[in-house]
Amino acid sequence: MIVSLVLMRLDYGNATLAGISATLLNRLQSVLNAAARSVTGLRLLDHITVTVASLHWLRAPEQITFKLAVIIYCALHSTAPRYLSDQLH
Repeated sequence: MIVSLVLMRLDYGNATLAGISATLLNRLQSVLNAAARSVTGLRLLDHITVTVASLHWLRAPEQITFKLAVIIYCALHSTAPRYLSDQLH
């Protein structure tokens, strides 16, 4: 329950994280890795890359890029709020 709440919060606000430093991206990725370990029951020393891929989760920088792409797509196709669509030319 707590893991899903954390993931929802990270996914909701990740578009605002565009342009953050590599240090903060690494911290965010650590949180996502810890969530994946919690969900799957992996130990700390187990490799996480395959597990994250099996969960179909994107890495932190890829999540941010994807969310921005979705927002721009919605704005261009008039399914986003008007204030966003008005900002694109």
